[in-house]
Amino acid sequence: MYSLVIVDDESYIRELLGSVFRWSDMGFDLKDSFADTDAALAYLRERPVDVLLADIQLGSGESGLELAAEAQKIHPHIAVVILSAHSDFEYAQTALRISAYDYLLKPVTHESVATCFARLKRMLDAKNAADTASKPSAAHEEEIGDYRIALVRRHIEKHVGEDITLESVADLVSMNSAYFSRFFKRHTGVHFADYLAERRMEKAIEYLRNPRYRIFEICTKVGYFSKQNFYKRFRQHTGRTPVEYRNEVLKVRDEDDES
Repeated sequence: MYSLVIVDDESYIRELLGSVFRWSDMGFDLKDSFADTDAALAYLRERPVDVLLADIQLGSGESGLELAAEAQKIHPHIAVVILSAHSDFEYAQTALRISAYDYLLKPVTHESVATCFARLKRMLDAKNAADTASKPSAAHEEEIGDYRIALVRRHIEKHVGEDITLESVADLVSMNSAYFSRFFKRHTGVHFADYLAERRMEKAIEYLRNPRYRIFEICTKVGYFSKQNFYKRFRQHTGRTPVEYRNEVLKVRDEDDES
């Protein structure tokens, strides 16, 4: 059973997390919950804790990320899970840099918490079973890798129309670009550039099905600032130009309406 402490300045969130979730069934022992960093740090200085679940923004300008960093100074091996009401990738990036295990969005669901803590328990079990505490286990590395890949995928979905580069995404997950390129291929089976192009083409197809968007608008909406490059990539992906694809879609739609 792994010890757990919750820190959130909203009392109903603390009560929800404390009463709705059956922590013991998931392998965790909820020791206490706190509304501010001072009380939480006082507790952590006196007792060993395995897992800290903290809101990213606490009252009076306090930060859950700063709390997590202080907690790791007290207990270097503590696992940190961050809660946030906003899908903010700058926060997520900072969470990664302090080695937070995961980043959960509010309102949390039973499924999201259960999934996160089931994975966390497997990681902690594997970590404890490792031959040496200083050597990360394969399971731990896999869990962290999965989190980073999920972060990259969410980033691409949210910013598909922007100038996304290998370097910018590598920086998001605190890696150099050469290592990230190998890391992404190892975890997904495809090269980063191919994955990005695939997602952009899938979004372009969605837009082309809607006649209200002009093709030059779609180019920029999916991150292409050269019409020629967009046409070339689209033809490689579908075997047709964007105009041909749209005409076929609209023709089929008209035929369906007439039948």
